Amino acid sequence: MSQEQFEQTLKTLHQSGTLVKDRGYRQIWRFEHGGKPYFLKFYPRASGALKRLVRGNPAMREFLRLQWLQKAAVPAPRAVAMLSGFPIDGRLGDAVIMEAIEPGVPLDRYLNDALLEGRAVSEHRDLSRQVGDLVAALGRAKLGHDDLHLGNFLLSNGKLHLLDAYAVRSGGLKMSDVMLLGHSVNRYATKADLLRGWTALGNDGPPPKRNTVSFKLWRKARRQAMGDNAYFGQFREGEWNGHFLKHSKFPRRWAPVSRLNINESQWRDAWRDLWTRVDADQLQIIKRSASGDVLEGDIALGGRPVSVIVKRPRPKYWHRYLTQVGRGARPRRAWRKSWDIIARDIPTAWPLLLMERRRFGYVTDTLIVYERVAGSLLTLLDLGTLDDRSRDTLFRRLGRTLRRLEDGGLAQFDAKSNNWMILDDPKLGPVPVVIDVDGVREAGASTAPIERLLRSMKDHPQYTPTDSLALCQGYAPYARTAKERTVEAEEDERQTTNAERPTPKW
Repeated sequence: MSQEQFEQTLKTLHQSGTLVKDRGYRQIWRFEHGGKPYFLKFYPRASGALKRLVRGNPAMREFLRLQWLQKAAVPAPRAVAMLSGFPIDGRLGDAVIMEAIEPGVPLDRYLNDALLEGRAVSEHRDLSRQVGDLVAALGRAKLGHDDLHLGNFLLSNGKLHLLDAYAVRSGGLKMSDVMLLGHSVNRYATKADLLRGWTALGNDGPPPKRNTVSFKLWRKARRQAMGDNAYFGQFREGEWNGHFLKHSKFPRRWAPVSRLNINESQWRDAWRDLWTRVDADQLQIIKRSASGDVLEGDIALGGRPVSVIVKRPRPKYWHRYLTQVGRGARPRRAWRKSWDIIARDIPTAWPLLLMERRRFGYVTDTLIVYERVAGSLLTLLDLGTLDDRSRDTLFRRLGRTLRRLEDGGLAQFDAKSNNWMILDDPKLGPVPVVIDVDGVREAGASTAPIERLLRSMKDHPQYTPTDSLALCQGYAPYARTAKERTVEAEEDERQTTNAERPTPKW
């Protein structure tokens, strides 16, 4: 193909190409020329003027850094050309063209799809090794990456490639780069994977116990849940203001509704119908007391019916009207806590909608809508129907969930048995799901949650000491049992006695 034909393809890119991603400050287009696929990253000059002034031409920056990666033998797309003053549909900017690596899928999406399907990744060990080797190659070349997460690793025909060269910089890897990658792989990697990756970077000591980057990103996820962005939205309907879920970047297997894409118009229709039935008391009552109502019903979302739980609290005591002034009403706090838990990848009831009615700035009525978890309450679960393996798995997972909350800086201080739903997954077995987050608090290490759950389980008629042991081992897998400590103490005593006994003279 001639140069003139290539130039003509670029001039009509907005007609012949496909807009893959649009973030305002950058667009990514895919086009074909001469039977070969290409990607063009377009940086409009109207946006990011301050960053352009500080960091220079972003297209030239990415073009040069792609060359850095090529010289360092780091697998990455090959740069083809850099275009300065390039217009797309009358919009002036700069662009960099690179060869497309196809077929390809971002590594985080590939791994998340495997979790959604409940299947193991057969090449898990090889992918872990490739990630470690690629990052080590960056370090050897004295290069770093400011956006080092699994979404910037492209998997193509079993080989990983590093994307988004704009974030590449000189000066070598920083601890923040490694911690960002550690946060990204935490959902998919084993402890052995993390240790191998840490060692591959030339570190002799153990990895840090606390990932400070994770806490920053979890706080960012909480702020995102209260805003208007690609994943969450806000709307006003009459006297009511609401926050709603649009879609989830990484759906979870335990929450089918997380796979839906729901726009504002659909939520408005669903809310009108839901409020009409709530106001007319037409939903099924699960619980009604002076503290509020817990209701059950169905709503239409994304063209399909969704079973939901509606919680509409009422302050039971007069002082509750004062205590919620600074920290928000219970549904607002539950909305934030639920997304805190989901950000830590812990199964919980999926929040869909938060609505508030205010008068003079004060919340006078509020409710929160969750997807209904299709399972059984732990306090009502017939443990006799579970085989020994499933029963052991259930209680170990309960303990592990409490420990993971603790590792994430949270604690469920009201971890009683009727605050858990047990989801019967056909592939994964019993999955414990947190359904009441009122008792979740930011806290350090505390044995109060496990002790609370142990006390409440004593009332279950089928609960046994074996279940209690599995629960404790799930919470503290490396702790010795009382029997092991007793055996070890007896052995120490026996060795001490033999050492003190005088040696006979023959």
